[in-house]
Amino acid sequence: MRIISVLVLFFLAGILIIICAGSHEEPDRDSDNKTGLITLTGPSEEVTIGDRISLSGRIDDSLYGSSPSDVVILISAPKGSHADTFILATPASNGTFKYSPLADVGGEWGFEALYTGIYSDKVHVFASPGSEPKKTALTLSGWPTYPQIGDTVSFKGRLTDGEGKGIAEKEIVYQLTSNRPGCMGGCGFDESADWYDAGSVGTDINGEYFFSLPVIEKGKVLVATTYEGDEGYSPSTSRTVKISVNE
Repeated sequence: MRIISVLVLFFLAGILIIICAGSHEEPDRDSDNKTGLITLTGPSEEVTIGDRISLSGRIDDSLYGSSPSDVVILISAPKGSHADTFILATPASNGTFKYSPLADVGGEWGFEALYTGIYSDKVHVFASPGSEPKKTALTLSGWPTYPQIGDTVSFKGRLTDGEGKGIAEKEIVYQLTSNRPGCMGGCGFDESADWYDAGSVGTDINGEYFFSLPVIEKGKVLVATTYEGDEGYSPSTSRTVKISVNE
């Protein structure tokens, strides 16, 4: 009988452990949204890359109180976006709030509003390329502009959109005016000479790019960069940098 009693106790203890473990599971976030205490809505249709995503929401009066705090809007952006992972939105006196992030890349965007530990339902918005590519701007600078033979001239620039934000992972081609190889790509400078592609480089996460060219002979050369564009961005060309090579 004693053995049977011990087995029964072990059996009951096991059940109790399972019940306790189950009671400490992390709550399902979706279950926190059933009350509708925080609402969040987005555009009813797809947006175009480069447009603003209009979000609006409201906090229920039972949560708002006399000393309201900011709403945390959690952002899940597609790969390559420069958007923040969250922002703070200050509600109006009636509990409403708004936020309009820029859809800087295409793909599915996700948004949630968080207030006093309660989440809104998640809003999904898809951004796609528009029929008109976004305008771009391309900068270029080089140093030194009066190098000597044996020096290396370093070039840098940035590819940006119409709002001044850098565009990542785009190919930039650098071009020279030259009639023959050598002298940092060519000597015997001639303004009427044809341009030719001397190489290419990609933009980093900030839209910046870098390259360098060695100086092996005296003379003058023009350097410029181009971006050929794609379905989302228009082509652009940098200013021309003139390099004069001394003895």
